[in-house]
Amino acid sequence: MRAAVVRRSGAAPALDQFADPHPGPGVAVATLVAAALNPLDIAIVNDQIPFRRLEPPYIAGYEAVVQLGDGTRCYLGGPPAPFGALAELVPVPDSAGFPVPAGLDPGLAAALGVAGLAGWVALDYHGHLQPGETVLVLGAGGAAGQLAVQSARVLGAGRVVGAARGQAADRGADAVVDLADDQAIDAALAAAAPGGYDVIVDFLWGVSAPYAMNHANLGARYIQVGSSAGPMSTISAPVVRNKVLTLVGQGMAAAPAEVRRAAYARMARHAADGQITLDLEQTRLADIGQTWEHLKTGPSRKLVVTP
Repeated sequence: MRAAVVRRSGAAPALDQFADPHPGPGVAVATLVAAALNPLDIAIVNDQIPFRRLEPPYIAGYEAVVQLGDGTRCYLGGPPAPFGALAELVPVPDSAGFPVPAGLDPGLAAALGVAGLAGWVALDYHGHLQPGETVLVLGAGGAAGQLAVQSARVLGAGRVVGAARGQAADRGADAVVDLADDQAIDAALAAAAPGGYDVIVDFLWGVSAPYAMNHANLGARYIQVGSSAGPMSTISAPVVRNKVLTLVGQGMAAAPAEVRRAAYARMARHAADGQITLDLEQTRLADIGQTWEHLKTGPSRKLVVTP
């Protein structure tokens, strides 16, 4: 079969022939419909992800929507090694796939996995978002941040503020804050939500984190998901104590499988109803070399690969 094959750790995947996966006890073989690309895919190829260390040669790609032999479609994350999502055929272990509603765009359905679950789980499972509360999403310019803004809305937030360095799509946010000017962050966050923030989902860290904490309400929940603005930040201990702030770290394995499955099902329903959307850029598996280089530059739209 054709696949995006990694022959050496750190090397970009290239279109090549790879042995077909075979069905077996507890494993079905499905055909690729659409694979979503993430910075995670680059980190895996660079051998930087402890839970996904692969020995070359292997197939790149962490997540995809695939079609089973009975015609049903499901979302799959982390196919069993050495297989990946960027291939014509993908092995699917029993119970590993999340059902995809009929009528939902497969590219969007694929994007709801890594990028979508990051925000939803942060808000619902770790952040315990309550109806009417105010949410701040730091890093609302990327796909994960945009999906988090929309997730906060459908989960019942009373006010949603999206913040990013540079222009961010509002995606239904009540206010958008530009974090490009470090000197203006504090005032901008205050103006966007004078009543403060109850739940903060942070894909950035870096210099914006302490400003966000300054405007957290008493008993607020701060969910640290990513650090695209830098791995280090200076936090005031009195802010954490005086606000009784809950600081929670969230990684890929931060929630049980059943929590992620239920979260995906809810997101997929809202996406099928048009309440959750995302701009997609579709490419073909045959163009994976060019697409991979595009992924490394940080594309403005979510990259989706079809067979």
